[in-house]
Amino acid sequence: MKKEQSILGILFFTLLFGLCFQQNPLNVEAKTRVIHKDITPKEPASSDLKVVKKVTKLAAYRWIQSYTMDSKYYYYIQMTSPYTGNLRITRVKYRGLGRYIKDHMDLKNFGHATNLDCSVSNGQTWLWTGSDCKGNDVSRAISGFRYQKNKTLRKHGTIHYKIPDAKSKKYMTNVYPAINQNSTQMAVRYTYGGKQYYQIYNLANGRFINPRNPVKRICLSATSGDFQGFDLYGTSIYTIEGSPRKSFLLGYDRSRRYQPTKIRRYNYAVRSKKTITVRGAKTLSFREPEGIKVLAGGQIYMMYVSNTLTNQSCNIYRVKRKI
Repeated sequence: MKKEQSILGILFFTLLFGLCFQQNPLNVEAKTRVIHKDITPKEPASSDLKVVKKVTKLAAYRWIQSYTMDSKYYYYIQMTSPYTGNLRITRVKYRGLGRYIKDHMDLKNFGHATNLDCSVSNGQTWLWTGSDCKGNDVSRAISGFRYQKNKTLRKHGTIHYKIPDAKSKKYMTNVYPAINQNSTQMAVRYTYGGKQYYQIYNLANGRFINPRNPVKRICLSATSGDFQGFDLYGTSIYTIEGSPRKSFLLGYDRSRRYQPTKIRRYNYAVRSKKTITVRGAKTLSFREPEGIKVLAGGQIYMMYVSNTLTNQSCNIYRVKRKI
């Protein structure tokens, strides 16, 4: 009898363990997969992407939001915690594929860091993002500032502008800038009345705009997926959207719907719009798009974030398809 009870007990605990594992297989699998695949896999010829900068580790427990670069450095911006407006910028100098050195500066009470860009004035780089939040991460102005290693800026940078809507004259919130390639124009994005707006400004000496006198005001339909950044090139506005990979959402966040990575170009001079769905980075862990840059000849670059929500890395790609 005791032997039968012992066998029944073993079977019971074996069944119980199996049921527990069965209820959470995706969590276990996702955590293991992410840890072992925090690399930038090589892209096949059929991919839309070509690896430019391999996996770059940033500070843990911060959320990567955007990036920009000048002729010498890459700059990555992270939220230090949600809804506080506190940010970190990490400056990276690459020394070959997969090799780099880095340092950082901090921003307090700036915003969500939806977009980060830079302009060049008299050979000096100025970084631009949203700023002036109050008790949350909603930016109420845009700021330009020089990078300062190990320094902390509070509320805004050396230059900052509140942005009024050209039609209503009201000051806008959730405002973020993008700079064209030769630092002569700036686009500022904001949402108003449930719509996305972009105001284009002439940029003097890579630093100065007249916030009440945009040269163009554009209203675009909202992106179908999560908005992940934008850029200005010529008379075109480029946006990027999308969610993390499907397996991550299944394992960690079933409340979110999977959205493919899409890049949209709107040429406001001729009122034309084109959208592509990006094919590639299929085996990259996490795989959330965060930031887009358009350089000479309309060449598009983008960033995918890899690993996990709290231990993220950057991966920079050139998009082989042009829009």
